[in-house]
Amino acid sequence: MENQEFNRTLTLKSSIYLGLSSMIGAGLFNNIAPTSKISSYGSIIGLLIASSLAFANASSSAQLSSLFPKTGGTYLYAKEVLGKPYGITAGVVFVIGKTISCIAIALTIGNYLSPVYGKEIGVVLCLLIFLLSFSGIHKTAEIARWFVWILFGLLTFYSISIISTPGVNYAIPVFSDVSFDNVLLSASIWFFAFTGYSRLATFGEEVKNPKEIIPTAIFTGLGITVFLYLIISWLTLSVVSPEIIMNSSTPLLVAMDVSRFSDFTFLVVFASSIAMVSVFLALMPGISRIYVALSRDRILPQAFSKIHKKFNSAYISEAFVLISVVIGIYIFDVVGSIKTSSFFILIYYTITNLCVIKLDKEKRLYSVVVAYYGFAFCLVLAIALIVF
Repeated sequence: MENQEFNRTLTLKSSIYLGLSSMIGAGLFNNIAPTSKISSYGSIIGLLIASSLAFANASSSAQLSSLFPKTGGTYLYAKEVLGKPYGITAGVVFVIGKTISCIAIALTIGNYLSPVYGKEIGVVLCLLIFLLSFSGIHKTAEIARWFVWILFGLLTFYSISIISTPGVNYAIPVFSDVSFDNVLLSASIWFFAFTGYSRLATFGEEVKNPKEIIPTAIFTGLGITVFLYLIISWLTLSVVSPEIIMNSSTPLLVAMDVSRFSDFTFLVVFASSIAMVSVFLALMPGISRIYVALSRDRILPQAFSKIHKKFNSAYISEAFVLISVVIGIYIFDVVGSIKTSSFFILIYYTITNLCVIKLDKEKRLYSVVVAYYGFAFCLVLAIALIVF
């Protein structure tokens, strides 16, 4: 019934779609509210800073995944490059951070669909994703492709609705009410939105030609996502002020309500559901792959490394992730989840960048300066989440 390793089923196209689906919905429908509350229109600056850090971290993930194309992500890289204690630390912070990410996304979907039964809807969603991921990552990638195109279409309609609205002010004052501490905190929260680019590194053992496909897929998906986030965030703040959306759990819904085609507000609810379900498609299985790697090294019980022979899924690890997320839904709130998740994932990528810094020069694909930038800024933003 079980295999020892995963089958390589992911192509370049499916990898790009999987990466896009892991990022587009992670913060697009929620992060603009808390970041606007923190830094007003300066939320855009926080977004740009978080984007630059995401590209630096992505370069480190791409290099390491080419050298170590196996399941485990930075847990594996740190174990091989820095030593076992660093690897265990990376594995633990990844599992904690990403599990809380799942909780935040489930709660956000629930808030968009029903403010009264948001938690219950989140639980049902988790159960559906578990059943889907049980059928294997190749099936997940196929569904992710359709979700990405549906989402592109809905966000295009959202953009047209705002652009065609009379009196929209595109010259938003991005530098007003900006300070060092609020921009850093804003960037820390925005960073949550981009962490999906590493999903392919986590699935390294399941990509057909990982040394070529993973770097290409990571940078393609991240570039498209950054462009999309910038456009949607700018348009949203052009039609509604930060004061209006800062305390909203559904900021894009508020913006759509005052746009030309406000009668179609329900499409934003549909888009948010599609976007965040698409994040779940790869996020929950991604966490399970770290459990698999930890189990293979006998840090967790052997049962966690079992792989279904027919469906190519880590079904026991995925079931454990499901239970953890469902429990967390009834403990955390959205904003608290985003901040906590961001902190742990920033520590995770600090270790990722340190791995690249410690690599021999001939093994690096890019300048070590990029890794130093990622290492330093991850630490700065992690500290900002605590201090500010």
